[in-house]
Amino acid sequence: MNTLLLFAICMTTWGLGTFIMKIVGQRLDPVTTVGFNIIGYLSVAIFLFSRMSFALTRYHLLAIPIGIMFVLGNLAFYRLASTTEITILVPLTALYIAIPVLLGVLVLGEPMTVRKGIAFLLAAGAIYLLSTT
Repeated sequence: MNTLLLFAICMTTWGLGTFIMKIVGQRLDPVTTVGFNIIGYLSVAIFLFSRMSFALTRYHLLAIPIGIMFVLGNLAFYRLASTTEITILVPLTALYIAIPVLLGVLVLGEPMTVRKGIAFLLAAGAIYLLSTT
């Protein structure tokens, strides 16, 4: 698949999904909402099942805590969605980008160029400006 198309799919589905998360988070309790999210995950997993690798390596096992982290993050998001404006909630929770960027540089040895550093600071600044009233 084309890289640009994949970026567009990520941006569109995550953006719409986050917007809908806010609407649902105001009307359902977080546990119920996450339970129904899991039905959504499973409905996609059924179609992917035949393409899955069933070897049991440490990377297969690491995929399990990733799911746990996303479920816990979604629970926290839904709890916040019931009391926080989306214009504040989304930019502040978007600060999660700092963690993988820093770990990518420190742990994986990915290069942090001046250009990337400036872009990261501008993105963080934009998120800060969007989230303050």
